Amino acid sequence: MRRLALALTIVVAAACAKAPDAGAPGGGSATGAFAGPDAIVLRFPRLGGTARAYRWWRDSSIWTSTQRVPAVTDAVAFDASQGILVMIDAARVPLRVDLRVGRVTPATSERLRAIASADGYAVFGVAPTGEIVRLTSSGAWRFRPPAPVRTLLPLPDGALLILSDNPDGRVTIRQVRPPETKVGDSTTIAGADLVIPTVVGDRIYFATGDRLEGLRTRDLEPSLSVTFSEAVRAVEPTPSGDRLFVAVKNSRTLYVVDRYESAVRDKIELPSAPIALRIDPDGQYLLARTEGGDSAHVIAMGTQRAIGTVATAWRPDLPMIAPDGGLALAIGEDLVILDADTKRERARISKGAADVWALVRWNGFRPRSSSLDEPVRFEDAYADSAAADTVAPLADASTAPPPSPVPPADAHAEPKSRGWMLSFAAVLSESRARAMAAAVRVEGSNARVQTSERDGATVYRVVAGPYASRDAAEEAGRRSGIPYWVFEATP
Repeated sequence: MRRLALALTIVVAAACAKAPDAGAPGGGSATGAFAGPDAIVLRFPRLGGTARAYRWWRDSSIWTSTQRVPAVTDAVAFDASQGILVMIDAARVPLRVDLRVGRVTPATSERLRAIASADGYAVFGVAPTGEIVRLTSSGAWRFRPPAPVRTLLPLPDGALLILSDNPDGRVTIRQVRPPETKVGDSTTIAGADLVIPTVVGDRIYFATGDRLEGLRTRDLEPSLSVTFSEAVRAVEPTPSGDRLFVAVKNSRTLYVVDRYESAVRDKIELPSAPIALRIDPDGQYLLARTEGGDSAHVIAMGTQRAIGTVATAWRPDLPMIAPDGGLALAIGEDLVILDADTKRERARISKGAADVWALVRWNGFRPRSSSLDEPVRFEDAYADSAAADTVAPLADASTAPPPSPVPPADAHAEPKSRGWMLSFAAVLSESRARAMAAAVRVEGSNARVQTSERDGATVYRVVAGPYASRDAAEEAGRRSGIPYWVFEATP
């Protein structure tokens, strides 16, 4: 997708600093390389196969999928809270790649078009029936729009903008807020050759001919209007949305538009005319595809000047800009990692250009502190999901039998172990926990959900067991092929 790098990281706000050895294969430690979530690179065989994940850039994988991934084309969005990356397969079916349990599952059996997501949790698309479908782990929402859909634009606040072409060449924009099916605000614009949303979702821009116009997404009121000497060819906002870089036909000039002044504030001269633009989520570098299509100009955002040109194919996934200033480029059959400032080659992955790549920001692969599990204790480690989630009715005190005498407990006795448990996840959403439990198989059986209270909130935990010993639990966890941790179940 055109805005792949931005879509994958809008759920994580992090300013990542450079490290001297960051991105060097096999060199240094991943811990402390970045001040924020880890930069994780995922590699998908273009014709299908096992997906793998790496820390940027390390030469050994830290994760592999437990299922074969079908042939995929590009990534849509990443849900950092659940570790789920949404990909699109070759049949135009959205897939959920779960980095916690390694599962790869289709979000639907329908072939969709106009697939989009703002957060990786809710995935939108247009079904063959013309209905708009919203897919989440808890179910699907369907809506028949008043007119055929051209483009869907989900917003971070949960709203959805629907673009439809009119017979007169104009474009109507309607806003709905799922699960409601009532159209809220709507407006009509002259046209939309290009549609450019901002990362934060507060503005949306449209280019038609030589005009660039903007709307506020909260009320669809005009927010910007700029006219250029030539037709607009490409537009790229900064991550904050305060500036827009605009390329026009037949010009080596890159225009910098201030959205608050609604005017061109600066100009950047490039060696050749740009035809496409791409910025990284941290706003460090802007890449401008050259008219020949086999290279890209690199613009440093801090100084707003071109600092060089690199050879690369231009694809939905590549070139890719990492938080440490590394550039992942498709050069011939190889994936090559260069330093954006020095153009020094850091690494080369033979035949890497044949695969599909995605970059996400996530801390889910960091070592887990054992202290995180200490506050969680279960009253009944053997209870199944239904029993754990059901509150028994209170007995009538007038008919209840008298309590049986209880012998005094030995003050020095150690609590007896009820065995060892495997835990795969602890989440605050019951529906997500149950979906994960249904996907986890251990020793031929599905995992189950147990609940506990922590700081006044209900925690839903995906568990298996108990096992007679810690070694037995560890062995079962290893055989599951899924990330896990072990805890002792006590009365």
